[in-house]
Amino acid sequence: MNISQLLCVAWCANVLLDTKEQSPFSFEDIYTAAENGDLVDLFLKIDRGNLIKLYADEIGCRAEMERCFNSAVVSLRDRELRKVGIGDNPLCMVIAIVLQAVQENFRDK
Repeated sequence: MNISQLLCVAWCANVLLDTKEQSPFSFEDIYTAAENGDLVDLFLKIDRGNLIKLYADEIGCRAEMERCFNSAVVSLRDRELRKVGIGDNPLCMVIAIVLQAVQENFRDK
């Protein structure tokens, strides 16, 4: 697992935010995908440049990305507004998930 594999999801969300596109999924879709182990598939819906797909297609990478993102969702769920100030835009929540996953998996040792 490398940090680029997580950050590519944030870059994709950022593109949609900049172009003022609506999120193709809701907060509830994020939580359902996390519960079902389908976050990477959900995030592929915002993958305009095939950045996420590039990593998700690597052997073993998708499972590792899924594990990292799921852990981040568990950390943020029901605390989004208080912990990271997110409560309205699912794309902002995606970025918060990525940042939480990076923080959990790439801490200074």
